[in-house]
This record gives sequence, C-alpha cells and structure tokens, in this order.
Amino acid sequence: MFKLDPKIFSPHDLQAIDLYSNLADYYAVKYDILKTKFPDAKTIGEIGVRAGGAAWTFLQACPEAEYHGFDMDDKQYGTLSNGEKFTDWAKDLLKDYNFTLHKANTQLIKSLPVDKKFDFIHVDGDHSKAGVMHDLELSIKSLSDDPRAFLLIDDYTHPQLPEVKAGVDEWLENNKLSTDCEFRKSWRGEMMIWRKVL
Repeated sequence: MFKLDPKIFSPHDLQAIDLYSNLADYYAVKYDILKTKFPDAKTIGEIGVRAGGAAWTFLQACPEAEYHGFDMDDKQYGTLSNGEKFTDWAKDLLKDYNFTLHKANTQLIKSLPVDKKFDFIHVDGDHSKAGVMHDLELSIKSLSDDPRAFLLIDDYTHPQLPEVKAGVDEWLENNKLSTDCEFRKSWRGEMMIWRKVL
C-alpha cells in the first residue's frame, strides 16, 4: 500500500507543500501503474527530475531498480525558496538508492547519454508540443526489449499545458503501427505507451 511521506518534500518547496493533498493521489497513481505493469523493473529512466518526488515514488515500487534521471539541473528553471536547485534536494533525498542524475538538455541530443536500455521511462521534461514529441522519440528508442517495458507521460490532461496532449496525440498517430497506449485518469492525467509485439 503506497503512502506518500510528506518528508520527501523540502520545507522550502512551497508549491509542493501547497499542493500536498493533490500530490498524494498524483503519486499514488504513478506508483500503482509501475507496480502493476512492471513490478520487477530493473532500470528506470526519467526526463525531468525536479526535486525527486516522482523518482522517490518509482523507487518505492521498485526499490532495487537502477535509476537514471535527465534534467537541465539549472536554477533558470526554478529554485527552492532558500535558493537551492530542486535537483540538490533530489540528490540528497535519493542518496540511499541506486540513483544517478545526468545534467542534460534532452532537446539538444539525439539519444539519452547512457549506454543503457530502460524497462520504464517517465517523461516530464519540455512541455511544448515539439519538446514532448522529441522526448518521446528519445525515450522509445531507449526502452528495453522486455515486452512489459513502457513509457509514462506526465501532464497529459493538465488544463494549463495543452501542448503536452497535442504532442503525445500527434506522436501516437505517427507511430500507431508500432505502439499501443492506455490513458489513466489522475490529477494531471497519465498516458502509458509501449511497443506493439509484432
């Protein structure tokens, strides 16, 4: 049974503290998706780490997994109220897990900068239509060959981020012969994508 520990949030992460009641359900859905679909995932990737809340959630579902996060790791994209980067908190929060953070702008690369395939990848990076489509291309190429391997796209139905859904929908249409998908309702909407077994 998943229980969100409020201690995973920095006391300086005012947005997360304000939204705690929504985040409890939000992370519970993510936990349930991974725990149900691939409970023994060995490798987890994530584009867009922020302060590590989703990473912590996925590592509760698969605590032995090797996690690699890809993030701009830059104060330009927001800081905690004490001026620290979000990722500084994530590094400390996840120090007891097999956690590696890679500083990377995924919009400027053609493949994820690790020689590794992932059983599961969470996509929560650039929220523009083109950015989402690019991250999906990077991610689908980095999935392992296990037929259970899948992507999880965050913010699919977020009312203030309509380009996420537009990008996902267009990418799915372009790749409909090789991929399947399933929507899961949550606070911001979760879209699962995996390769068809041909």
